[in-house]
Amino acid sequence: MATLTRSITIHAPVSTVFALAADISKLWRAEDVALAEVDIKPEGVGTSARMFSHVLGFHIEGGLEYTEFVPQERIVAQVHFFAEKPTWTFTFHEADGGGTTVTAVGEWVMKVPVVGKPVEQMMVKGHESFLEGMLAHLKTEAEAQVMA
Repeated sequence: MATLTRSITIHAPVSTVFALAADISKLWRAEDVALAEVDIKPEGVGTSARMFSHVLGFHIEGGLEYTEFVPQERIVAQVHFFAEKPTWTFTFHEADGGGTTVTAVGEWVMKVPVVGKPVEQMMVKGHESFLEGMLAHLKTEAEAQVMA
């Protein structure tokens, strides 16, 4: 298993940040990623979307679903692409001095002899800027709501 972890402090209450993240189309905003068929469930679990992107010039698509949802605390999402099925866990905590700390952890497990571990590491490396951009967008959106 390979993991990618990033945290960000957002100058907005946990309730504001979590409400944005609960909307799959607001959390999963990143460069070169588009969502369609967004289905937001009131209870959170089962919220889903089709995800589209490009890798090395190839169009790829897959699914994205919230599999665990603990209001104000945690969202777990499962991604299903052709050869990639990472699990993403987002946790939300009150930051020291106010605001919210969001920590995101992506986990890849590829049960393929010999090449599995190197491919997992490649996936982690390939998703660093994606995750950083996604968290930065969440920060911008949440802080704009507080300022409004």
